[in-house]
Amino acid sequence: MKLIVCSRVDPASQNIKNALLSMGNFERKVLGDYEFFVSDSVSIVDVDVRLIYADGIDEKLLRLMEFDEILFASRHSSKDGRKIVTTHCTGNVGRADFGGKPYSLAKPSPLTMKNFSMIVERKLKGTEYEFTLEATHHGPSEIRIPSAFYEIGSTEEEWSDEDVAWIVAESMLEAIGMEGEWKVAVGVGGTHYVPRQTEIELSTVYAFAHNFPKYTFQDLNEWFLEHAFRLSEADVFIIDEKSANSAVKSLVNAVAERLGVEVLKSKHAKKHQLDI
Repeated sequence: MKLIVCSRVDPASQNIKNALLSMGNFERKVLGDYEFFVSDSVSIVDVDVRLIYADGIDEKLLRLMEFDEILFASRHSSKDGRKIVTTHCTGNVGRADFGGKPYSLAKPSPLTMKNFSMIVERKLKGTEYEFTLEATHHGPSEIRIPSAFYEIGSTEEEWSDEDVAWIVAESMLEAIGMEGEWKVAVGVGGTHYVPRQTEIELSTVYAFAHNFPKYTFQDLNEWFLEHAFRLSEADVFIIDEKSANSAVKSLVNAVAERLGVEVLKSKHAKKHQLDI
Protein backbone atom coordinates (compact mmCIF):
# COMPACT_ATOMS: atom_id res chain seq x y z
CA MET A 1 0.00 0.00 0.00
CA LYS A 2 1.27 3.46 -0.95
CA LEU A 3 0.15 6.48 1.07
CA ILE A 4 -0.22 9.95 -0.44
CA VAL A 5 0.00 12.59 2.28
CA CYS A 6 -1.70 15.93 1.64
CA SER A 7 -1.89 19.11 3.71
CA ARG A 8 -5.06 21.10 4.39
CA VAL A 9 -2.99 24.31 4.54
CA ASP A 10 -1.43 23.78 1.09
CA PRO A 11 -3.59 24.73 -1.94
CA ALA A 12 -1.51 22.73 -4.42
CA SER A 13 -1.69 19.70 -2.16
CA GLN A 14 -5.48 19.99 -1.93
CA ASN A 15 -5.84 20.33 -5.70
CA ILE A 16 -3.75 17.19 -6.21
CA LYS A 17 -5.87 15.38 -3.61
CA ASN A 18 -9.12 16.41 -5.30
CA ALA A 19 -7.80 15.23 -8.66
CA LEU A 20 -6.76 11.89 -7.15
CA LEU A 21 -10.18 11.37 -5.58
CA SER A 22 -11.85 11.90 -8.95
CA MET A 23 -9.70 9.19 -10.55
CA GLY A 24 -10.50 6.19 -8.36
CA ASN A 25 -12.91 4.51 -6.00
CA PHE A 26 -11.85 5.69 -2.57
CA GLU A 27 -13.64 4.90 0.68
CA ARG A 28 -13.56 7.62 3.33
CA LYS A 29 -12.41 6.41 6.76
CA VAL A 30 -11.72 8.36 9.94
CA LEU A 31 -8.96 6.63 11.89
CA GLY A 32 -7.77 8.30 15.07
CA ASP A 33 -7.41 12.01 14.35
CA TYR A 34 -6.96 11.55 10.59
CA GLU A 35 -9.24 11.42 7.57
CA PHE A 36 -8.20 8.72 5.08
CA PHE A 37 -9.43 7.91 1.60
CA VAL A 38 -8.69 4.24 0.94
CA SER A 39 -8.52 2.12 -2.22
CA ASP A 40 -6.95 -1.25 -3.01
CA SER A 41 -3.37 -0.11 -3.72
CA VAL A 42 -3.15 3.53 -2.64
CA SER A 43 -4.60 5.62 0.15
CA ILE A 44 -4.73 9.36 0.78
CA VAL A 45 -4.61 11.17 4.11
CA ASP A 46 -5.06 14.83 5.05
CA VAL A 47 -2.91 16.44 7.74
CA ASP A 48 -3.27 19.88 9.32
CA VAL A 49 0.38 20.96 9.23
CA ARG A 50 2.69 22.08 6.45
CA LEU A 51 4.30 18.97 5.06
CA ILE A 52 7.85 20.19 5.62
CA TYR A 53 7.15 20.04 9.37
CA ALA A 54 5.65 16.52 9.31
CA ASP A 55 8.57 14.74 10.99
CA GLY A 56 7.58 11.36 12.35
CA ILE A 57 4.27 11.32 10.48
CA ASP A 58 5.06 7.82 9.22
CA GLU A 59 5.21 6.38 12.74
CA LYS A 60 1.95 8.10 13.73
CA LEU A 61 0.08 6.87 10.66
CA LEU A 62 1.51 3.35 10.77
CA ARG A 63 -0.34 2.87 14.05
CA LEU A 64 -3.56 3.34 12.06
CA MET A 65 -2.85 1.79 8.66
CA GLU A 66 -0.26 -0.39 6.92
CA PHE A 67 1.74 1.19 4.08
CA ASP A 68 5.28 0.91 2.73
CA GLU A 69 5.89 4.26 1.03
CA ILE A 70 4.83 7.91 1.37
CA LEU A 71 4.30 10.35 -1.48
CA PHE A 72 4.00 13.94 -0.21
CA ALA A 73 1.82 16.08 -2.52
CA SER A 74 3.02 19.64 -2.09
CA ARG A 75 3.44 23.15 -3.36
CA HIS A 76 6.84 24.43 -4.46
CA SER A 77 7.79 28.00 -3.58
CA SER A 78 10.37 30.05 -5.43
CA LYS A 79 11.04 33.74 -5.99
CA ASP A 80 11.82 33.11 -9.67
CA GLY A 81 8.16 32.24 -10.33
CA ARG A 82 8.92 29.38 -12.72
CA LYS A 83 6.07 27.11 -13.76
CA ILE A 84 7.53 23.78 -12.73
CA VAL A 85 6.73 20.34 -11.43
CA THR A 86 9.44 18.83 -9.24
CA THR A 87 10.29 15.79 -7.20
CA HIS A 88 13.01 15.40 -4.59
CA CYS A 89 14.12 13.69 -1.40
CA THR A 90 14.03 15.51 1.91
CA GLY A 91 16.61 16.19 4.57
CA ASN A 92 19.19 18.71 5.70
CA VAL A 93 22.90 18.91 5.02
CA GLY A 94 23.87 21.11 7.94
CA ARG A 95 21.28 23.52 9.34
CA ALA A 96 17.55 22.82 9.46
CA ASP A 97 15.96 26.14 8.48
CA PHE A 98 12.79 24.68 6.95
CA GLY A 99 11.73 21.64 8.94
CA GLY A 100 13.51 18.45 9.85
CA LYS A 101 16.65 18.21 11.94
CA PRO A 102 20.26 19.22 11.20
CA TYR A 103 22.37 16.59 9.42
CA SER A 104 19.36 14.35 9.00
CA LEU A 105 17.94 12.58 5.95
CA ALA A 106 14.62 10.92 5.20
CA LYS A 107 14.73 7.50 3.59
CA PRO A 108 14.17 8.15 -0.16
CA SER A 109 12.01 6.38 -2.75
CA PRO A 110 14.13 6.75 -5.92
CA LEU A 111 12.27 4.16 -8.01
CA THR A 112 8.89 5.88 -7.73
CA MET A 113 10.61 9.23 -8.28
CA LYS A 114 12.21 7.86 -11.46
CA ASN A 115 8.89 6.55 -12.76
CA PHE A 116 7.14 9.83 -11.92
CA SER A 117 9.88 11.89 -13.58
CA MET A 118 9.59 10.10 -16.90
CA ILE A 119 5.79 10.05 -16.87
CA VAL A 120 5.17 13.65 -15.84
CA GLU A 121 7.85 15.08 -18.15
CA ARG A 122 6.02 13.50 -21.07
CA LYS A 123 2.59 14.68 -19.91
CA LEU A 124 3.81 18.27 -19.48
CA LYS A 125 4.84 18.61 -23.12
CA GLY A 126 2.70 21.28 -24.76
CA THR A 127 1.99 23.04 -21.45
CA GLU A 128 3.71 26.05 -19.89
CA TYR A 129 5.28 23.82 -17.25
CA GLU A 130 8.62 22.07 -17.21
CA PHE A 131 9.85 19.23 -15.03
CA THR A 132 12.99 19.21 -12.92
CA LEU A 133 14.52 17.29 -10.08
CA GLU A 134 15.59 19.26 -7.04
CA ALA A 135 18.41 18.74 -4.60
CA THR A 136 17.72 17.23 -1.20
CA HIS A 137 16.35 19.96 1.05
CA HIS A 138 13.88 20.89 3.82
CA GLY A 139 11.93 18.63 6.15
CA PRO A 140 10.65 16.25 7.11
CA SER A 141 13.97 14.52 7.64
CA GLU A 142 12.74 12.08 10.29
CA ILE A 143 10.90 9.64 8.00
CA ARG A 144 11.98 6.00 8.22
CA ILE A 145 10.06 4.49 5.31
CA PRO A 146 10.70 5.42 1.64
CA SER A 147 9.31 8.85 0.77
CA ALA A 148 9.65 11.82 -1.58
CA PHE A 149 7.98 15.14 -2.38
CA TYR A 150 5.99 15.75 -5.57
CA GLU A 151 5.49 19.47 -6.09
CA ILE A 152 3.79 22.15 -8.20
CA GLY A 153 5.40 25.59 -8.37
CA SER A 154 6.19 28.25 -7.94
CA THR A 155 3.45 30.79 -6.98
CA GLU A 156 -0.20 30.87 -5.91
CA GLU A 157 -1.21 30.96 -9.58
CA GLU A 158 0.35 27.53 -10.21
CA TRP A 159 -0.79 26.09 -6.87
CA SER A 160 -4.41 26.77 -7.88
CA ASP A 161 -4.02 25.40 -11.42
CA GLU A 162 -6.35 22.40 -11.53
CA ASP A 163 -5.07 21.24 -14.93
CA VAL A 164 -1.49 20.73 -13.75
CA ALA A 165 -2.75 19.23 -10.49
CA TRP A 166 -4.56 16.63 -12.59
CA ILE A 167 -1.35 15.86 -14.51
CA VAL A 168 0.64 15.47 -11.29
CA ALA A 169 -2.03 13.29 -9.67
CA GLU A 170 -2.31 11.06 -12.73
CA SER A 171 1.48 10.76 -12.95
CA MET A 172 1.74 9.81 -9.27
CA LEU A 173 -0.79 7.01 -9.69
CA GLU A 174 0.91 5.71 -12.84
CA ALA A 175 4.34 5.88 -11.18
CA ILE A 176 3.14 3.77 -8.27
CA GLY A 177 2.00 1.00 -10.60
CA MET A 178 4.98 1.10 -12.97
CA GLU A 179 7.85 -1.37 -12.92
CA GLY A 180 11.41 -0.71 -14.04
CA GLU A 181 14.94 -2.04 -13.64
CA TRP A 182 16.78 1.05 -12.46
CA LYS A 183 20.18 1.61 -10.87
CA VAL A 184 19.95 3.90 -7.86
CA ALA A 185 22.40 6.81 -7.67
CA VAL A 186 23.39 9.40 -5.11
CA GLY A 187 24.19 12.66 -6.87
CA VAL A 188 26.88 15.16 -5.93
CA GLY A 189 27.19 18.61 -7.48
CA GLY A 190 25.19 21.04 -9.56
CA THR A 191 22.81 23.82 -8.62
CA HIS A 192 19.62 23.48 -6.60
CA TYR A 193 17.69 22.26 -9.66
CA VAL A 194 20.47 19.78 -10.54
CA PRO A 195 20.12 20.05 -14.34
CA ARG A 196 22.62 17.32 -15.21
CA GLN A 197 21.02 14.90 -12.78
CA THR A 198 17.61 15.77 -14.25
CA GLU A 199 18.85 14.96 -17.75
CA ILE A 200 20.29 11.66 -16.52
CA GLU A 201 17.06 10.85 -14.65
CA LEU A 202 14.99 11.30 -17.81
CA SER A 203 17.22 9.54 -20.32
CA THR A 204 19.26 6.80 -18.64
CA VAL A 205 18.93 3.72 -16.43
CA TYR A 206 19.84 5.72 -13.31
CA ALA A 207 17.31 6.71 -10.65
CA PHE A 208 18.48 9.44 -8.29
CA ALA A 209 17.91 9.27 -4.57
CA HIS A 210 19.59 11.99 -2.50
CA ASN A 211 21.27 14.83 -4.39
CA PHE A 212 23.81 17.15 -2.77
CA PRO A 213 24.40 20.37 -4.76
CA LYS A 214 27.42 22.64 -4.71
CA TYR A 215 26.08 24.88 -1.94
CA THR A 216 26.18 21.91 0.49
CA PHE A 217 29.83 21.03 -0.11
CA GLN A 218 31.12 22.84 2.99
CA ASP A 219 28.89 20.68 5.19
CA LEU A 220 29.50 17.30 3.53
CA ASN A 221 31.71 14.74 5.22
CA GLU A 222 32.50 11.05 4.76
CA TRP A 223 30.09 9.87 7.45
CA PHE A 224 27.17 11.81 5.96
CA LEU A 225 27.85 10.66 2.38
CA GLU A 226 28.11 7.02 3.47
CA HIS A 227 24.91 7.38 5.49
CA ALA A 228 23.11 8.84 2.45
CA PHE A 229 24.36 6.05 0.21
CA ARG A 230 23.30 3.27 2.58
CA LEU A 231 19.96 4.92 3.35
CA SER A 232 19.29 5.21 -0.40
CA GLU A 233 20.27 1.57 -0.99
CA ALA A 234 22.25 3.02 -3.88
CA ASP A 235 24.39 1.34 -6.51
CA VAL A 236 26.61 4.22 -7.60
CA PHE A 237 27.70 7.81 -6.98
CA ILE A 238 27.27 10.23 -9.88
CA ILE A 239 29.28 13.47 -9.78
CA ASP A 240 28.55 16.64 -11.73
CA GLU A 241 32.20 16.97 -12.62
CA LYS A 242 31.92 20.60 -13.75
CA SER A 243 30.84 21.85 -10.32
CA ALA A 244 32.61 19.43 -7.96
CA ASN A 245 35.95 20.65 -6.65
CA SER A 246 38.91 18.39 -5.98
CA ALA A 247 38.18 18.15 -2.25
CA VAL A 248 34.64 16.90 -2.84
CA LYS A 249 35.79 14.47 -5.52
CA SER A 250 38.34 13.05 -3.06
CA LEU A 251 35.64 12.81 -0.41
CA VAL A 252 33.29 10.87 -2.69
CA ASN A 253 36.08 8.61 -3.95
CA ALA A 254 37.13 7.77 -0.39
CA VAL A 255 33.58 6.77 0.57
CA ALA A 256 33.10 4.81 -2.67
CA GLU A 257 36.35 2.90 -2.17
CA ARG A 258 35.35 1.96 1.37
CA LEU A 259 31.93 0.78 0.14
CA GLY A 260 33.34 -0.93 -2.95
CA VAL A 261 31.12 1.00 -5.37
CA GLU A 262 31.63 2.99 -8.55
CA VAL A 263 31.86 6.76 -9.00
CA LEU A 264 30.66 8.02 -12.37
CA LYS A 265 31.09 11.44 -13.91
CA SER A 266 27.80 12.79 -15.24
CA LYS A 267 29.13 12.78 -18.81
CA HIS A 268 29.77 9.03 -18.51
CA ALA A 269 26.44 8.32 -16.81
CA LYS A 270 24.66 9.93 -19.78
CA LYS A 271 25.97 7.14 -22.01
CA HIS A 272 23.80 4.55 -20.21
CA GLN A 273 20.71 5.44 -22.22
CA LEU A 274 17.29 3.89 -21.77
CA ASP A 275 16.38 1.17 -24.26
CA ILE A 276 13.01 2.50 -25.42
